[in-house]
Amino acid sequence: MKNQWRIIIGLILTLFIVIFAVLNNMAVPINFGFSTLSAPLIIVIIGSAFLGAIIISLVTTGTMWQQRREIKQLRHEIDDLNKNIDVRTEQKKEELEREYNNKLAELEATHTVYPTETDTLPEETDYTQENQ
Repeated sequence: MKNQWRIIIGLILTLFIVIFAVLNNMAVPINFGFSTLSAPLIIVIIGSAFLGAIIISLVTTGTMWQQRREIKQLRHEIDDLNKNIDVRTEQKKEELEREYNNKLAELEATHTVYPTETDTLPEETDYTQENQ
């Protein structure tokens, strides 16, 4: 939609330039500094507008190529950084799991409760023999 408006505005401006050029069709002298030329004003106006459009498109095209190259480079950099983040995250996860397991084993070793005589469970009684 945005490009359609640009095309419409461009066509309207072109129409204004053509109408202006047609209304000014008398011959005028053009001085290039080293020579002088006489040409109809319509040719001078349309030629100047055409040269201006070519210059603007060349400048814009150069800028667009530079921006596309920079965007491509930045996307590659982002991909590399994302891969680096994934690798570092996995390494940190493994490190934390090892640390957790080491601390858990240490706690189990220091806090193991050995049963004593008072802590033993009473022997199971056989209720089936008593009931007979």
